[in-house]
Formats: sequence, structure tokens, C-alpha cells
Amino acid sequence: MSNPRFALPLSTLVLLVACNQVNSALSRGGEEKAADSNTEVVDAKAPPAPAVAAPPAPTGPASVDELLGLVHDGAASYVIFKAPDALLSLAETTASTFEQPLTTLVGATSPTDLSRLTESFALFKHGVADAKEALAKSGTDLARGIVVTSTSLSDDDTVITFSASSGEAAKGLLAALKIPDAATIECQPTAARPGYVTCAKDQATLATYKPGDGKAARTRLGAALPAVALDDLALFGYVTDGDVHFGLDKPAGGATFHLSAPPDARELVTTLAPGPADLLKFAPAGTGFMWMKLDLDELKKKGMNDIPPPFSATVSAFTGEVLFGGSADPAALQARFGFSDTSTLAPLADLAVAFGGPAIHNKPIPDVPGSKVSFKAENVEVGAVKVKALHFGASGVPQAKTLADQLGLSLDAWVFPAEGTLAAVVGADASKVGLIKAAASSDATIAALPPALAASLRAGEVGFVGHVPLDGLQSPALLKLLDSALATVPGYSSANARSALGVVASLSSTTVWISEHANTGVIHFALQSIGNTTDDEGKEALAAAASADPVKAFADLATKYPSSPRLAAYQTRAGQGGAGALVGGSAPALLLAAGGMAAFFRSSVDAPPPPVVVEAPVAEPPKPEKTEPAKTETPKTETPKTETPKTETPKTETPKTETPKTETPKTETPKTETPKTETPKTGGIKIDTTKVEPRVPPKRVGIEK
Repeated sequence: MSNPRFALPLSTLVLLVACNQVNSALSRGGEEKAADSNTEVVDAKAPPAPAVAAPPAPTGPASVDELLGLVHDGAASYVIFKAPDALLSLAETTASTFEQPLTTLVGATSPTDLSRLTESFALFKHGVADAKEALAKSGTDLARGIVVTSTSLSDDDTVITFSASSGEAAKGLLAALKIPDAATIECQPTAARPGYVTCAKDQATLATYKPGDGKAARTRLGAALPAVALDDLALFGYVTDGDVHFGLDKPAGGATFHLSAPPDARELVTTLAPGPADLLKFAPAGTGFMWMKLDLDELKKKGMNDIPPPFSATVSAFTGEVLFGGSADPAALQARFGFSDTSTLAPLADLAVAFGGPAIHNKPIPDVPGSKVSFKAENVEVGAVKVKALHFGASGVPQAKTLADQLGLSLDAWVFPAEGTLAAVVGADASKVGLIKAAASSDATIAALPPALAASLRAGEVGFVGHVPLDGLQSPALLKLLDSALATVPGYSSANARSALGVVASLSSTTVWISEHANTGVIHFALQSIGNTTDDEGKEALAAAASADPVKAFADLATKYPSSPRLAAYQTRAGQGGAGALVGGSAPALLLAAGGMAAFFRSSVDAPPPPVVVEAPVAEPPKPEKTEPAKTETPKTETPKTETPKTETPKTETPKTETPKTETPKTETPKTETPKTETPKTGGIKIDTTKVEPRVPPKRVGIEK
């Protein structure tokens, strides 16, 4: 919603939002003084007329309905900053968090850019201070919110509404904030909305602005973002392009963005079936995972019912629940598929060995001398139960020891039915594969997730989750791995690597999930930090991330807060998870990378081959040119009788050089040279001209056979 004359970008609007504690009292005071002044003037002229007394301006935080009531009736798009002070606080916290690590990194890697970076942070701080001063003078109460809305489909007519003591005070605020064209912007009190002022590029735009029905707008917003706590949103809005509603809330130590599923994503939503996330008990807290619950009815429409016996019984027991995740102790990657009955899965290992064993078992890996592949059925003990597993392993591979030492992984893969699932485990040997099993419950895993997601999972409202922990980036195991792998790389610096990782030291995880209510899908994105500024533990965690010895600091936190939902994150950063923490946390990223590579190669393989271009004589220009015959012809067989020992290589001849001066005029004229531009039926094969009968004209063909 930008226009060249009155543009208010998000960064500028964030600067509009100074501290509510500083301004709310000033706002009320300014309004009261203005009212008193007006009253005195009226008293001096005539007795007060209660009928024309202006209604008092409301105070305190504005409700969602009040702010939606300031959106232009029929607006194509709008953005509402319900809690701009919270957004400003988020921006200030973000700047202070990243200033020190970024300064350290840039100072070490690009000293010439250090002064520019320092100046940028200084400008931001000064901008915030200037905004606070300007807001105080204008009498703006940020608790009353800021509304940016369009008045036309062209998005060229934008108005902004916020609290101010008067239109002139609002113009002064915009000028103080250095808004472009502030001198020409028009501001006036908002009709029927005491305490608010509306500003636009000109008076004509203000005249078209008409506040809408807040309750009706809330109904539309709630229908597009079901089960989202609208009253907790700090920002929300609507964009016509894509028919998308959105909202942002700011829980302690994080931020969550909610987006109504656009039309392009609705097919994906229909393939999901929200419900209980039973398989999350296989994902330990602190590990990454991708979980989904597929709609069985949709799968049946896509052909799941067409699978013949005896496999149809197995497929019909599939619950639709799928989990891809990692394990930190022991280190491994795993996939789980939920089944209501696993009895039909037991014979699969023997069946696979019977069909594939002779071609795979005890065979060497190509180009790896001394290697051998194992493909057989083995018994695996999961808990107290022994199950038949299909085992695929490799021995004699030189890199196996490095993989085990640095990541704790082995060259083993297992497929087996256990605990109501068909499991596939990669990276654990026979002594460890049975240790990768379900926890008693998924409570610890869910508690470590973003609050909004945790609540939706408990309510059975989620159909997809992708959770990627970032704490492994701060683990001693990763730093050791980088130093070992990159030590010989020119320019690598261990100190610079640590500085680069330190830039994101405050971030703990990123998560995306899809919820569905009444066939309406919502996509959510969340970012969590390792701590927060609202409680003692959160403050200590942020301090530990920025400390000179974060390994010791997080080890102390893990000891001090053994029941914390962030315990796994503390342990990972303290190095207590070992190399397995890297594997467990990176599982979703590895899966996405593998999927991306597979899609890329598949598109390359499935792409149709380039068409074979055959140049027909009709496509050539009628007049002979020196360059054109050279492109389409290498052999020249048209006039064998004119060849001399000097020109026995027909493929190099051109129409001009091919005809010696001793030839008769008949063969040298352009009329007889035009056939030379045609492709002979022999293609690129050389012809022994001594065996070609003279005077046989070449065949004219359109396309080579």
C-alpha cells in the first residue's frame, strides 16, 4: 500500500511507536487541556450547550473492534498496529541483541565496513529517541494503535489514522519523523472517532475516507484466522492480492506470524487431516522433526484403494500419521509411519530379502575396493519386544570411522514394525537401534514448542509441523567439526567462524505449522529465542548466549533449571548432547535438502530432450552464401568430378573453393551451386568420391533419414 506521495513503510511506522508508558499520560493530558481550552472559549461567548459537547476521547488500549472500525469501508488492503509499543520494543531488543556480535564479525572480516555498521546502529538509536520526543509533543497515545488503510483499489490513496490531540499536532509529528512530503500532507480529526486524527496525501483522499463496521470486519478476520487469539495480536491486516489475512503476536522470547492459506496452498491443506499427534512421542525434546497427518479419504481418492491383496490389508491399516525426525542419543535419523495394526508388516523383512537379497547381499560397493553390502533380516530388540527387521549395512568403507567419530553415525539402515509404527532408522548399529523408541508421552516435546503451536497440538487442530532447532549451531561439537573439516581451507579462521555463529546465538528454533478449522487452513511461522526479558530464567539464558564462556554458562543453567522446557537447548549448547545433538537437530533440514535435490534431479531427468533441429533446404535462403553451407554441410558430394587432389576433403569445401578454375562454366555458375546448400542423405559420413559414379545428381531430401 505505497504511493509516491504518501508512503509509510513498516520501518517508519515502527519508529512511530515509542514507549506507551511515556506517551499515554501525555496523550490524555493533551486532550484534556484541549477540551478545557475549548470550553473556556464557549463559556466566554454563551452559556454551555450540552447538546454540542464533544464526547470524551477514549483512553487506554484500543480493542480489535475499535481499530477495525477505523479501516476504510471497502478497503482493498489494510494494516493495523494494535500494540506498536510492543513492536518498537521488539525492534530495540533485536538491535541490541545483534549489535555486539555483528560488530565483532564485521570488525574481524571487513574492517572497512565497520564504521558504516556502527553508524547504522547509532542512527537507529537516535531515530527512536527522536520518535519518542515527537510523539510526546503530538500527544499521541500508542495504546490507541495505528491504522493504515487504502481508500481505492489502486493503492494510491492511503490514509493513516492514529491518536493525536489535533490535526496540526499530527502534521507536526509527521514532519518531526521526516515523513516524505510531510509539508503537503493533510490531517484532520476523524469523524465520529474522538481522539483520532486521519492523514492523507491531499484533501480529496481525506474526503473519500469512510470508517467501516468494526464488528463485521472482525467477523471476517476471525473466519480467515480461526483459533488465532485476535486480541493478543500486535499487528494484523489484509491484502487483496492473494486474498490473505495475516497477524503477528509476540509471546515472551519470540514472535509468531499467522497467515490465512492462500488459494495456491489450499490443495495442500485438503490433503491434511488435523488430529492427535501421537507420533511426537518418538521425537525427543530438542530434536528436529517434520510431522504430518494425512487425510485418508483424500489418499483413497488418489488411488490408495487400488492396491491389490495381500498388500491392501497392510495399507488399510495406515493411520495417515507420518514423522521424520532425529535422535540425539543415540545419534540417528528416523522415519515413522503410524499403523493401527502392525501384524501384517512382520513378513515384509523376509519378503524383501527373498526378492532382493541375491542381487545385493555380500556384493561390493562399486568403486570402493574392499567394501561389502549386507542385506538381510535380523531380530531387533525394542524395549522388551523382539521384532524382525530388514537390515541394510555396509562394511569396508574408509569414511565410516570418520562418520562415527564426528557425528556418531554408522553405515546401517533398519526397517521394522514396532510400537504401532513402521520404523526406518538410519545411522544406528545393531547395539543402538533398539534404543530409539517412544517416550512415555510427548509432553516434554510439545512444551518446548512455540506456545501457540503447543496449544493447537493439545487441541488436535494441527495437520503439519516442521520444527528446526538452532541450538546445535552453538554446540562445541559443531565448532570442533568445522575446525576439523575446514582447517586446510585457505582463509578459514576458527575465531571468525565463532563470530559468525555468535550472530545467531540468541535464536533457538524456527517452526512452521498448518492448522485447520472448518475447512479453513492457517499457516503459522514462529521464531523462538533462547530466552526472554520477562522472567529471571529468560534473562539468564540471554546473558549466557552473550557470555564469554557460553558452554559453562549453559551447563550452569541446565543444573539450575532441570525442569525447564528449554533444558534440551541448554544441554545442547553446553555440549552435553555430544555430536548426536547435531544429527538430532538437523533432521528436518537434511530432509528438506534431500527433497530439494531429488526434485531438482527429477525435473532434469523428466524434462523432455531438446528437439533435434534438422535444417531442411527450404528453410535456407535462396542465394548461396559462404557461411551458410559451412554450417549445414561438412561432406560435399554433389560434384565429384570436379574434385582434385588439392580438395579431397569435401567437408571443408565451400561453394567458392570447391570449383577450380579448370572446371567448365556449367558447374561454376551459381545456378548449379544452389544444391550444395542442401543436406545430403549421407549426413556427416564421408564419401569416397572415387567410387561415386559421375554425373549422378544428389537427391534432394527435406529431412535426413
